[in-house]
Amino acid sequence: MMTASNKVPPKVDWEKNKILIIDDQRSASLMLKSLLTPLGIKHIDIADTYDEAVRACRKTHYSVLITDYHLNQALNGSELICLLRSKRLLSSACGIMMISGDHSTEVILSTLSVQPDCFLTKPITNTTLKQKLTQTLTDCVIRQPVYQALEVHQPQRAIELCKQQLTQFGHNQKLSDLLLDLLVEEQAWQQLKPILAFLNAKHPSHKVTIIEAKLMHHDGHLDQAIQHLEALIERAPLCVEALDTLVQYQQFNHQAFDALNTAQRAFHLTPSASHRALIVAQQAADLNKSDELLSAGRVLANHLPIIDISWIVRFAEFNAIFEQLYFSPRTNQSRRQLLQELKGIQQRAFSRLLPAQQPFLTTYGHIVRARFYLSENKPLKAKRRALIGLSHYFDRVTKLPSVILVELLPILIHLGEVLLISEVHQTLSLRDRFDGHSLQRIDSLRSNAEAASSIKNLALQLSEAKALIVNQPIDAMRLYNQILSRYPYSSDANLGYLDAYSRQVTHPNVPEELQLDQPTQSYSRQRRQAISVMPLPADYEAWRSRIFNQLDNPSPHFNEPPAATPSFLAIDLTPAYVDSAENHYSDERYSQDDSSQESASQNSCVENSYSENRAADNDSNSSRPDVIELAPTNHIQ
Repeated sequence: MMTASNKVPPKVDWEKNKILIIDDQRSASLMLKSLLTPLGIKHIDIADTYDEAVRACRKTHYSVLITDYHLNQALNGSELICLLRSKRLLSSACGIMMISGDHSTEVILSTLSVQPDCFLTKPITNTTLKQKLTQTLTDCVIRQPVYQALEVHQPQRAIELCKQQLTQFGHNQKLSDLLLDLLVEEQAWQQLKPILAFLNAKHPSHKVTIIEAKLMHHDGHLDQAIQHLEALIERAPLCVEALDTLVQYQQFNHQAFDALNTAQRAFHLTPSASHRALIVAQQAADLNKSDELLSAGRVLANHLPIIDISWIVRFAEFNAIFEQLYFSPRTNQSRRQLLQELKGIQQRAFSRLLPAQQPFLTTYGHIVRARFYLSENKPLKAKRRALIGLSHYFDRVTKLPSVILVELLPILIHLGEVLLISEVHQTLSLRDRFDGHSLQRIDSLRSNAEAASSIKNLALQLSEAKALIVNQPIDAMRLYNQILSRYPYSSDANLGYLDAYSRQVTHPNVPEELQLDQPTQSYSRQRRQAISVMPLPADYEAWRSRIFNQLDNPSPHFNEPPAATPSFLAIDLTPAYVDSAENHYSDERYSQDDSSQESASQNSCVENSYSENRAADNDSNSSRPDVIELAPTNHIQ
């Protein structure tokens, strides 16, 4: 089966190939170019930074990328390849050659994770370079038909082409591994068995052993599959794919402690692999092991994949796991210690990020703190945290990543912030891709029909009450009172009530029987205190200023309230395209250049995201307006 024919591999046409060399050392790039030029290659470009590499790939369709691993910048060579692939700037036919003078295990395993065509160690000789480049270009031509089938979503066609190319040109490790993965993905177990037998006899490899274990698991022999993987790992302790698979099977077999140990082994070998940090964190949370979870979080923060917006997705996923541990049975002191540790992890992440990305983490930190306040039944503090975090983006919600908006939305729904709910929902409804974490949050919201219905009714009632403010302020107050009994923290309701109230207490011709009693005046002071410490969008900020001025300086002349409250649409987000969080695809129309101007004003000390330095975050009750706790609403999360 798959016996090679005598077909000659395709010949390399050197003049038609275009090469991009990426190295932060210009002298190294020029030396490499001098080795390539005698081969007859006419088009050789050089990039000193990852930005230059991105721009070059936008302009030119390269045959091969030759990149150094250590680029002395925010990204290493492996991360750069992921970035270029995520932006669809590399064709499936493009060969990848990685170069490094660093032979450490981490570098080698990190490089292998992006599946390069070869890994060259410095110093590089002319003979070695020509041999590896020739092999890379030849392999790319052989694999190209398979990749073309995958690009048009024809996996069965790709499987047949894999077999055909292997038969025609002989064994090719990368193509053979791709065939095995495709057969597993397509659940083609009957096709897989004879191919495994052939490869195990003729071309044994770690991949073949791993796929054999997967076949054992499929056939119901989980213990045998685990033993098969353990034997492979004993022979090849650096085979991280085997470790990853073993973790899954140990989980299936309810070997929780073994799964955690195995996950930690894989993670220690590849600390820059953020998905492995999350696997360790989840295993630790399931076993209520805080030290292991926090350790994974620190390493994750030091190696966040900042190549695109996926870094904030990883951080959100970690926070979700952290919440699982935080809300497990434990003392208040233990929870405070955990929050302090989370603050430290955020600080580590902040230092890792690019200046354009740091404001997002600051905003997200406030939202996370708001979530904790809601869970502690401190909604007023939660509201202030959420609005402080969002305040920098009140007039540009569309700039925020989807994962931040999705984390924010349940808080806004709980608080009855209809204006912001509408803007966030509208922004999300225009997004065409979401990461897996955000989709889980969206599904949770979508399944809460009661919350969605309640917010729609709230929007209608607010519109009705606002229409009564000018001519029927007493009726408006009554209606706002009904709304506030359910949503006591709603900015719309508090401002509307105070607007109507101000027209009563300052109007010169109010009949005695309609004058407001002492309890109403006291209640109105609470409403003012509740809304006075919150950052608000511009229109509502102006509305609040006019109301407070009217209350402090009574005048017979009143301004009109802002435009009617927007109606809230049903939560029905159905993305046209969904990317797994395991991929490096961005789920946003996000550009670092768009955010770079924002970083200066938002770059204030990151501790503010978790610190208790504001009066609103002081846990001791006092007469200050920002710690007044009104009647809680139904908890919506």
